[in-house]
Amino acid sequence: MIEFQPESETLVEEKKKGLLTREFVLTTLSASVFFFNFHAFLLLPIRIEDLGGTESDIGFIMGAAGASTIFTTPTVGVLIDKLGRKRFIVLGGLLMALSTLPFAFIHELNFFLFAGLRIIHGAALSMSFISSGTLIADVSPEEKRTQALGLFGVFTLVNYALAPAIGKRIVGHYGFDVFFVVASLFGLLSFVLALFVREPERHEVGIDSGGITKTLSREGVFIAALTLMIIGSGFVPSLNFLPVFARDAGVEHFDLFFIAYTFAALTIRTFGGWIPDRYGKKRVAVPSLFFYALSILGIAYVSRAPHFVEAGILFGLSHGIAYPSLYALVIDLSPFKERGKAVAICSVAFTLGGTLGSFIYGMVAEAKGFRAMYLIAGGFTFVGFIIFSVFGKVGNGKIRT
Repeated sequence: MIEFQPESETLVEEKKKGLLTREFVLTTLSASVFFFNFHAFLLLPIRIEDLGGTESDIGFIMGAAGASTIFTTPTVGVLIDKLGRKRFIVLGGLLMALSTLPFAFIHELNFFLFAGLRIIHGAALSMSFISSGTLIADVSPEEKRTQALGLFGVFTLVNYALAPAIGKRIVGHYGFDVFFVVASLFGLLSFVLALFVREPERHEVGIDSGGITKTLSREGVFIAALTLMIIGSGFVPSLNFLPVFARDAGVEHFDLFFIAYTFAALTIRTFGGWIPDRYGKKRVAVPSLFFYALSILGIAYVSRAPHFVEAGILFGLSHGIAYPSLYALVIDLSPFKERGKAVAICSVAFTLGGTLGSFIYGMVAEAKGFRAMYLIAGGFTFVGFIIFSVFGKVGNGKIRT
């Protein structure tokens, strides 16, 4: 049997300091400003349309980042286990800054240039998110790992609301050129903050235990990853199609759902992030998955603004605790030396589910309507709840060999 010495004395001492260590704070801040830059591009469709682009152009250009992430994340997961985390956090911020700035000087729609830059965005996202998330797991106490990952996620999640809102005001007052320069500066700030991160020294003994497939084949990892893919398939379509669904339902203030969702997710991760670590990740994830499926099913029946608020709260509370629980469980079930691959598996599974869900449920909505789409999406998510309830493994927080 291969022996893994999972952590050096330096890393152990770092963990003894508690949750909010210097490296936790710096890494989280670097990721937060990175995601402000990345989520600011939720306004890019407006720019594409202003330059004469079609809905198809918008779909392919915006989707280029997601497709890039799916393909680059496994490679990043392997490399950070071999080469370390910090250099990829640094490189991700720098790439995001450099690939954002050209948009400020492009005043005609060039499909291939726009798509090419978005592909770089996806690669930068893989580098920043996977390496940052893995480093957070490295420096956090095992008994607080889910709480740490949830709190880390708070500072990335909040930019779903902040980046477009602030960006919209910048565009309104100064135009898109200034907007892209400002967004680029956030990427540069992420790069600068990452330079000050001190990656804990790691001393592993033994040989590398294999690639992504080896980690995925470990007991319990595949089921947890499959569950993440299933909840991802419901998450992305639920958000992407909701504005159009609300318009069809005659509800003007669909943004109340996003506000309720963001507030609920931030609340549960900030004040309840310790729950999975104390009571068990599977024990907490199972009911969370049930209510997550119920929240998607519930969207099919909303007809007034208050209903959107109620659905958003349930959606945010359930997803806000289920996702980091599954994420941390995959890490628990993987050796320390495979931690980067484990985080990559989580990211790819969720992103792949969201990408496939957007495509498939888009066709369902076109053929059967949005209410049918949400019912089917919720039903499929309920299947994920059953699969994980029956076959999901319980992580013990110990390094496996």
